[in-house]
Amino acid sequence: MSEDSRVLEAVKFPRYERRGFFLGLKWYQLLIIAGGASVAIVASASGGPAGLFISGPMWLGLMLLGLLQYSRIPYPVWAKQIALFFYRAARGQTRFLAKPATPQLAGRLALPGGLGNLEIRTTAGDECFIVDRHGKEAIALLRCSTRSFALLDADDKAWAVQAWSRVQAGMAQRQSVARIAIQDYTVPYPSSALWDYYRGNAVQAVAGGGTPTWGQRAYEDLLGAAGSTMSHELLVAMVLDIGKARRRIKESGGGLTGLERVLRLEVEAVQTSLGTHSVKVEEWVGEAGLFGIIRGAFDPGALPSAKVPVAAAPPSDEPAGEATANLDRHRPMAVEEHWNYLRTDTGFHQTFWIAEWPRQKVFPGFLHPLIYVGEFRHTFTEVIRAVPTAEALRDIRSAQEAHETRRRINARFDRPLTREQKAEEEEVLQREEEIVAGHGDVRPAAYMTVTATSLEDLARHRQELESAAAGAFVELRLLYGQQWAAFVAGGLPLGRGLR
Repeated sequence: MSEDSRVLEAVKFPRYERRGFFLGLKWYQLLIIAGGASVAIVASASGGPAGLFISGPMWLGLMLLGLLQYSRIPYPVWAKQIALFFYRAARGQTRFLAKPATPQLAGRLALPGGLGNLEIRTTAGDECFIVDRHGKEAIALLRCSTRSFALLDADDKAWAVQAWSRVQAGMAQRQSVARIAIQDYTVPYPSSALWDYYRGNAVQAVAGGGTPTWGQRAYEDLLGAAGSTMSHELLVAMVLDIGKARRRIKESGGGLTGLERVLRLEVEAVQTSLGTHSVKVEEWVGEAGLFGIIRGAFDPGALPSAKVPVAAAPPSDEPAGEATANLDRHRPMAVEEHWNYLRTDTGFHQTFWIAEWPRQKVFPGFLHPLIYVGEFRHTFTEVIRAVPTAEALRDIRSAQEAHETRRRINARFDRPLTREQKAEEEEVLQREEEIVAGHGDVRPAAYMTVTATSLEDLARHRQELESAAAGAFVELRLLYGQQWAAFVAGGLPLGRGLR
């Protein structure tokens, strides 16, 4: 779509490539198959047909383990995931219980797992950012607001799509920005919150208990018919790569001072870019807002019953230093990871990964059925990683070499290319043309986290979510055996991703 075009056009997503060394098989699959073949050869040479038959379960099992797939995931990957999960369960790493009596290091987020090493720092303007010294990253969280894309006309939608493409292209040019995570928090509030607000703010027409006016009666009837109301909060987490920004940090004063200055410049650049996309950055979230988000993610029952922004927290008279010293108030009291769900204080969570984007052409806004699904708490997260142009071109050349090797093998065995293989080759060529034309290359990964108060509600919400995913033409995949890592990627505003 050209820069001057104001026509909303359908787009097509590239397929998730599954390239291998030979016939689409990964190196570990080839090793397992070779091991099975070696066992069969040795057994046949030493024991003849009887030895081959007796050792059949071993070599046949190895070959099937290397060849078969489930949900387009090779069996060795499933075996590794199962073994890792049960190993973590045996070591007690899938269960966390808070110990309030245990002292916590000042300035650290009191979270389970590897998140306990995250440090929180406050700027002079009462904003805060998170420092991950192990990962050499700094994270700033922005609360944003924008107009609903579904309510725009065709021209404004086309302009918004063009503006967003320019935002991603600009992100690809900024090497210091490692990732950007966009999160849409959807929280249901009961109609009682509307009644409380109405009773506290409505102006009585007649003092002393007079009869209500016609307008008041109509409004009260509308409130009586209303069910739950859904609140959407848009958060953008910007992740700065400290290693790539080392020179800039040193030139800005070094240490935390230089890091804060560089991070502020990147936040201002992102704010300007989002402004061209008609997205307004309301605030750089401070400590209170960050603690409210984290607490609400782990303990849905702690959310206020009135409709207030998720990124906001109840006003407090304690100074920032005391808030930092009391970080344990905002951590979960208990976390228990199961094979297919995660349980926290008052919530049950399931996180899905969007494994396949639409294979047919779709118009922008196709994710609306997924984001606005049901009247239950859910979080949609998209983690975008910019790929440098040189790395993107190397990946394209690697893909082209793999496709050429596949063509030669098919020609040797007199096998035609499938339509899926031809589509992959066409998409690689199109991707190369777009990069040569000056467009940025990004790698998106999207997650959907569903929260409920019981396993029965969680199962019901999952059915609604899968039905909505079918309407959005995407394929959701439940991340078995890694629900904690998936929840960190899709349920917390830390800008992390699994893929």
